[in-house]
Amino acid sequence: MSIVKRAAFAALGVLAALAMLAIPKPAAAQQAGGSLYLVELIVFRVTSVGGNEDWSAAPTGRGFGNESTRGGTPQVVRILAPGDYRLATVEATLRTSGAWRPIAHAAWVQSAANWGTHIGIALSDLGINSPGLSGTVYLERATYLHLGMDLSLNAGGIDYTIKEMRSVKYNERQYFDHPAFGVIAMVSPVGAGSH
Repeated sequence: MSIVKRAAFAALGVLAALAMLAIPKPAAAQQAGGSLYLVELIVFRVTSVGGNEDWSAAPTGRGFGNESTRGGTPQVVRILAPGDYRLATVEATLRTSGAWRPIAHAAWVQSAANWGTHIGIALSDLGINSPGLSGTVYLERATYLHLGMDLSLNAGGIDYTIKEMRSVKYNERQYFDHPAFGVIAMVSPVGAGSH
Protein backbone atom coordinates (compact mmCIF):
# COMPACT_ATOMS: atom_id res chain seq x y z
CA MET A 1 0.00 0.00 0.00
CA SER A 2 1.35 3.39 -0.94
CA ILE A 3 2.23 6.06 1.60
CA VAL A 4 -0.61 8.25 0.28
CA LYS A 5 -3.18 5.48 0.80
CA ARG A 6 -1.87 4.74 4.31
CA ALA A 7 -2.08 8.44 5.20
CA ALA A 8 -5.64 8.61 3.83
CA PHE A 9 -6.71 5.56 5.89
CA ALA A 10 -5.07 7.02 9.00
CA ALA A 11 -6.88 10.34 8.44
CA LEU A 12 -10.19 8.49 8.04
CA GLY A 13 -9.51 6.62 11.28
CA VAL A 14 -8.86 9.86 13.13
CA LEU A 15 -12.02 11.44 11.67
CA ALA A 16 -14.08 8.38 12.67
CA ALA A 17 -12.71 8.56 16.24
CA LEU A 18 -13.51 12.28 16.46
CA ALA A 19 -17.03 11.64 15.14
CA MET A 20 -17.60 9.04 17.86
CA LEU A 21 -16.60 11.60 20.50
CA ALA A 22 -19.18 14.06 19.13
CA ILE A 23 -22.08 11.61 19.50
CA PRO A 24 -24.20 12.54 22.54
CA LYS A 25 -23.94 10.19 25.47
CA PRO A 26 -26.94 7.91 26.09
CA ALA A 27 -29.55 9.19 28.53
CA ALA A 28 -28.41 6.73 31.20
CA ALA A 29 -24.89 8.16 31.12
CA GLN A 30 -26.18 11.73 31.28
CA GLN A 31 -28.18 10.88 34.36
CA ALA A 32 -25.38 9.74 36.63
CA GLY A 33 -25.64 10.63 40.29
CA GLY A 34 -25.75 14.32 41.15
CA SER A 35 -27.46 15.35 37.92
CA LEU A 36 -29.90 18.23 37.92
CA TYR A 37 -32.96 18.70 35.76
CA LEU A 38 -35.10 21.64 34.76
CA VAL A 39 -38.77 20.67 35.02
CA GLU A 40 -41.51 22.90 33.65
CA LEU A 41 -45.22 22.28 33.67
CA ILE A 42 -48.48 23.94 32.78
CA VAL A 43 -51.70 22.73 34.39
CA PHE A 44 -54.87 23.64 32.56
CA ARG A 45 -58.56 22.78 32.76
CA VAL A 46 -61.34 22.64 30.22
CA THR A 47 -63.70 25.58 30.23
CA SER A 48 -66.67 23.21 30.62
CA VAL A 49 -66.82 19.47 31.29
CA GLY A 50 -69.57 17.98 29.13
CA GLY A 51 -71.16 14.59 28.68
CA ASN A 52 -72.88 12.21 31.03
CA GLU A 53 -69.82 10.18 32.00
CA ASP A 54 -68.46 10.18 35.53
CA TRP A 55 -65.03 11.75 35.01
CA SER A 56 -64.49 12.00 38.75
CA ALA A 57 -63.57 8.30 39.14
CA ALA A 58 -60.02 8.04 40.49
CA PRO A 59 -57.71 6.26 38.04
CA THR A 60 -55.28 3.56 39.03
CA GLY A 61 -51.71 4.81 39.22
CA ARG A 62 -50.39 4.06 35.72
CA GLY A 63 -46.66 3.43 35.67
CA PHE A 64 -45.94 3.87 39.37
CA GLY A 65 -44.89 0.22 39.87
CA ASN A 66 -43.57 -1.08 43.15
CA GLU A 67 -42.28 0.89 46.09
CA SER A 68 -38.54 0.93 46.70
CA THR A 69 -36.41 1.77 49.70
CA ARG A 70 -33.32 2.83 47.72
CA GLY A 71 -33.46 6.45 48.82
CA GLY A 72 -32.54 9.43 46.70
CA THR A 73 -34.80 12.19 48.01
CA PRO A 74 -35.29 14.87 45.32
CA GLN A 75 -34.24 18.40 46.16
CA VAL A 76 -35.51 21.63 44.61
CA VAL A 77 -32.44 23.75 43.84
CA ARG A 78 -34.13 26.80 42.36
CA ILE A 79 -37.57 28.04 41.28
CA LEU A 80 -37.43 29.87 37.94
CA ALA A 81 -39.03 33.25 37.31
CA PRO A 82 -41.79 33.48 34.65
CA GLY A 83 -39.36 35.28 32.33
CA ASP A 84 -37.30 32.05 32.18
CA TYR A 85 -40.20 29.77 31.14
CA ARG A 86 -39.70 27.83 27.92
CA LEU A 87 -43.39 26.89 27.51
CA ALA A 88 -44.77 30.44 27.63
CA THR A 89 -46.04 30.24 24.03
CA VAL A 90 -47.83 26.98 24.84
CA GLU A 91 -49.56 28.70 27.75
CA ALA A 92 -50.55 31.62 25.51
CA THR A 93 -51.98 29.22 22.93
CA LEU A 94 -54.04 27.43 25.58
CA ARG A 95 -55.28 30.75 26.94
CA THR A 96 -56.46 31.97 23.52
CA SER A 97 -58.01 28.62 22.48
CA GLY A 98 -61.24 29.23 24.37
CA ALA A 99 -61.46 25.51 25.21
CA TRP A 100 -58.70 25.42 27.85
CA ARG A 101 -57.79 27.68 30.74
CA PRO A 102 -54.28 27.55 32.27
CA ILE A 103 -54.48 27.45 36.06
CA ALA A 104 -50.80 26.97 36.96
CA HIS A 105 -47.41 27.35 35.30
CA ALA A 106 -44.09 26.74 37.05
CA ALA A 107 -40.50 25.78 36.30
CA TRP A 108 -37.75 24.67 38.66
CA VAL A 109 -34.38 22.91 38.87
CA GLN A 110 -34.23 19.72 40.92
CA SER A 111 -32.39 16.48 41.51
CA ALA A 112 -34.17 13.19 40.79
CA ALA A 113 -35.15 10.46 43.21
CA ASN A 114 -34.14 6.88 42.52
CA TRP A 115 -36.59 4.85 40.47
CA GLY A 116 -39.41 3.33 42.51
CA THR A 117 -38.98 5.48 45.62
CA HIS A 118 -42.06 7.56 44.80
CA ILE A 119 -40.74 10.55 46.70
CA GLY A 120 -42.12 13.60 44.99
CA ILE A 121 -42.35 17.34 45.44
CA ALA A 122 -45.63 18.94 46.50
CA LEU A 123 -47.08 21.60 44.21
CA SER A 124 -47.05 24.08 47.10
CA ASP A 125 -43.25 23.59 47.45
CA LEU A 126 -42.94 24.64 43.80
CA GLY A 127 -44.88 27.86 44.33
CA ILE A 128 -48.08 26.49 42.78
CA ASN A 129 -51.07 27.64 44.80
CA SER A 130 -54.06 27.41 42.47
CA PRO A 131 -57.50 27.07 44.13
CA GLY A 132 -58.74 23.47 44.01
CA LEU A 133 -55.45 22.07 42.66
CA SER A 134 -53.24 19.87 44.83
CA GLY A 135 -50.79 17.04 44.44
CA THR A 136 -47.23 15.97 43.82
CA VAL A 137 -44.77 15.86 40.91
CA TYR A 138 -42.29 12.98 40.71
CA LEU A 139 -38.97 12.80 38.88
CA GLU A 140 -37.22 9.44 39.21
CA ARG A 141 -34.02 8.16 37.65
CA ALA A 142 -33.03 4.61 36.68
CA THR A 143 -31.83 3.51 33.25
CA TYR A 144 -34.33 6.08 31.96
CA LEU A 145 -35.72 9.25 33.48
CA HIS A 146 -39.37 9.07 34.62
CA LEU A 147 -41.78 11.94 35.23
CA GLY A 148 -44.98 11.41 37.19
CA MET A 149 -48.02 13.34 38.33
CA ASP A 150 -50.40 12.62 41.17
CA LEU A 151 -52.70 15.63 40.91
CA SER A 152 -56.24 16.39 41.99
CA LEU A 153 -58.44 19.22 40.82
CA ASN A 154 -61.63 20.08 42.67
CA ALA A 155 -63.95 21.88 40.27
CA GLY A 156 -67.59 22.50 41.07
CA GLY A 157 -67.47 20.14 44.05
CA ILE A 158 -66.12 17.23 41.94
CA ASP A 159 -62.60 15.86 42.36
CA TYR A 160 -60.72 14.96 39.17
CA THR A 161 -57.42 13.05 39.32
CA ILE A 162 -54.39 12.44 37.13
CA LYS A 163 -52.06 9.74 38.44
CA GLU A 164 -49.45 8.60 35.96
CA MET A 165 -45.70 7.97 35.72
CA ARG A 166 -43.87 7.53 32.40
CA SER A 167 -40.38 7.53 30.95
CA VAL A 168 -39.47 10.80 29.26
CA LYS A 169 -36.86 12.09 26.85
CA TYR A 170 -35.05 15.36 27.34
CA ASN A 171 -36.70 18.47 25.91
CA GLU A 172 -39.82 16.64 24.65
CA ARG A 173 -43.24 17.91 25.68
CA GLN A 174 -45.26 15.39 27.66
CA TYR A 175 -49.04 15.51 27.90
CA PHE A 176 -50.78 14.04 30.96
CA ASP A 177 -54.49 14.12 30.30
CA HIS A 178 -57.92 13.78 31.79
CA PRO A 179 -61.15 14.99 30.17
CA ALA A 180 -61.48 17.73 32.82
CA PHE A 181 -57.88 18.94 33.07
CA GLY A 182 -54.38 18.22 31.85
CA VAL A 183 -50.68 18.90 32.19
CA ILE A 184 -48.05 19.75 29.59
CA ALA A 185 -44.56 19.18 30.98
CA MET A 186 -40.98 19.14 29.81
CA VAL A 187 -37.72 17.96 31.43
CA SER A 188 -34.28 19.20 30.37
CA PRO A 189 -30.83 18.35 31.70
CA VAL A 190 -29.01 21.16 33.49
CA GLY A 191 -25.35 21.57 32.59
CA ALA A 192 -22.70 22.18 35.19
CA GLY A 193 -22.60 25.82 36.17
CA SER A 194 -25.97 26.68 34.61
CA HIS A 195 -27.99 26.46 37.78
